[in-house]
Amino acid sequence: MTLLALGIFLVAFVLIAFEPYEKSIIALLGALLMVLFGILSPEEAIAAIKFETILLLLGMMMLVHMASKSGILAWLNVRIATLTRGNPLAIFLLFSLITALFSAFLDNVTTVILIVPLTIELLKGMGKDPKIYIFSEIILSNIGGALTLIGDPPNIIIGGATGFSFLDFVQALWIPILGVIFFTLTVFLLTNRKKFESISNNLTNLHIAHILIEKIKHKFIKTNLEKDFIVKVLTVLFLTILGFFLQEVIHIPAFISAFCGAVSLAIICAKHIDIHDSFSSVEWATLFFFAGLFIMVAGVEKTGILESLSQWVVGSTRNIFYLALLVLWISGFVSMILDNIPFVTVMIPVIFSIQTELAGTNIAILWWALSLGACLGGNGTLIGASANVVSVNLARKQGISISFWEYTKFSFPITIGMLVICSVYLYFYVS
Repeated sequence: MTLLALGIFLVAFVLIAFEPYEKSIIALLGALLMVLFGILSPEEAIAAIKFETILLLLGMMMLVHMASKSGILAWLNVRIATLTRGNPLAIFLLFSLITALFSAFLDNVTTVILIVPLTIELLKGMGKDPKIYIFSEIILSNIGGALTLIGDPPNIIIGGATGFSFLDFVQALWIPILGVIFFTLTVFLLTNRKKFESISNNLTNLHIAHILIEKIKHKFIKTNLEKDFIVKVLTVLFLTILGFFLQEVIHIPAFISAFCGAVSLAIICAKHIDIHDSFSSVEWATLFFFAGLFIMVAGVEKTGILESLSQWVVGSTRNIFYLALLVLWISGFVSMILDNIPFVTVMIPVIFSIQTELAGTNIAILWWALSLGACLGGNGTLIGASANVVSVNLARKQGISISFWEYTKFSFPITIGMLVICSVYLYFYVS
């Protein structure tokens, strides 16, 4: 039974990595096989699904979609473009930082869908190659997503398993995330100085930039913004995020806050929002993927394999700092080539087993190491995170081709630098 469970999971993992079929179907098939072969009972399979995680994702998907209907996110992007006045350095810094900020509170795929097309339109019109700007937005979207509970799926999974609140993530990770952002922007600026030269002394380029920004205003904001709708959206978003921050005070789980925001917005903005359209916008395939994955991991966990793995890890060293480094670098490298969601899901019971082995030791550092490694490691290659793939596809639609190696040879060294910074942070966290 142990070999059968492990075989089902490994075959599913490989198929998920290479995606010959939709990964949600693969995960659900693996889950069904776990039940059909008697590894898990139907009741155990249902109990294995972490509904808090799935409901948080569902609530945020609906909330973000309904909020986007107000046009406020597109308007904000255009305002940022206007503020830059066509200055390449200003475009780079503002769009990179706003990408990181958006990704901390929206999911990073939604963020790049909003920002990358606007960046391409602006830079191509100015006669500049937008690739380096796209690279920055990809990387900053993954960095920003690592900061909060809702920013990246690995954090949502970790939060659901551990009970860590939105504020716990921010308090534990803001220092390494700020350090990584500063490091990344510095590398971009030092290695691409000529591409960010000011156009303030070139009247022709200034005029072209002005015309482009006016064109972008008409293209990206096609409808009139309704003040009443926008005020309601901003109010609900603010209260929802406030609920995340005050989770430990008001004792309301993050998924309940997300659903309160989504339901409230649907009710008070009923004349502007088609709720059926909002339900259609939900990435149901992603949610079913999570459900199937949770069941498969529970099947593997039941065999005792993961407990044995944790004993082996603890046997290699009982020093909590070295264990954290092991988790950080392994999760970082695995996330460069495989979907980080299955890996994080597997690692959760392993870390819980380590906690049992090291009774009395505060293992919170291992969760932060897992989060940083999984989220930041996805920057290492073009297939390391969903935002990477989506951004490249958006660029390709506008005639910009970005190859796997073109991106990876630039991003891989930066990602190694990020993991080094996180390693230093973990050292001081333990000290």
